[in-house]
Amino acid sequence: MNALMEPKPLWPEAPRYCPERALPAYRFVPGLNPHPTGKENGHSYGKEEIKPPRLPPEQWRDNQVYLYGIDLYHQGYLWESHEAWESLWHLTKKRDIEGQYLQGLIQNAAAQLKLHIKNFEGALHLSMEAYRRLSTVADSEILDDAGRFMGIQMHELMMAMAEHYQPLWENAERVQGPAPRLILA
Repeated sequence: MNALMEPKPLWPEAPRYCPERALPAYRFVPGLNPHPTGKENGHSYGKEEIKPPRLPPEQWRDNQVYLYGIDLYHQGYLWESHEAWESLWHLTKKRDIEGQYLQGLIQNAAAQLKLHIKNFEGALHLSMEAYRRLSTVADSEILDDAGRFMGIQMHELMMAMAEHYQPLWENAERVQGPAPRLILA
């Protein structure tokens, strides 16, 4: 019997920011179900990859790929959220704040997937990198007057990440509390 299972939603009652887009048929977990794009029976196999438009960060409310990535993340589609945000990340200057922000979200989602499959070493590395990149954003002067970037209150996100990952960062093979939520305001 395979002990792997799909991740549960990280925040099942989260508001949907892009409700018109359906969620995939399953949450991809390596070794459990078919690779979404690489296998003929994958949930996104053969679907045309839509290249998102390049929108500046201040137009985040109009960025359907960004919003859908948040929906996917909250509902436990960790690999899929990573893929959505990565399509946007490729459009950025990687060392700029927006690039760091998107890569931080990507790495946090990947860390959550690594935790799910009990790859604690991978989760440790990815969570630390996500925290480092998102800290760069939180400490930047680009935040709005409420301390938000692309709708997310950065200092709240950083506190949630630190609390969640602290045991892992202290060499425990666990985390505490809920996964960081991406609450848009």
